[in-house]
Amino acid sequence: MSNLTIRLNPEEKARLKAWAAARGASATEYIKALVAADMAAGNAHERAAAWFRANEAAIAKEAKLVETSGVPGSHLALNHPWPDPEV
Repeated sequence: MSNLTIRLNPEEKARLKAWAAARGASATEYIKALVAADMAAGNAHERAAAWFRANEAAIAKEAKLVETSGVPGSHLALNHPWPDPEV
């Protein structure tokens, strides 16, 4: 296997490490497993289905938060003044 270098800013790297740790792996192990699973899954539809199955609980949790609290930041878009008051 060849080497792959992914450059992340420190904040992104910390989030990736936390995400991987929550799944019981190091960031490197997590990425390797992600790539291996993606390559083994087959065509694009099968890969998307595998990703969905692996992340279904997190998606459901996020959907519940949106359902109960609304879309984060939507108040900014809904209350943003128009550039021209006559529009």
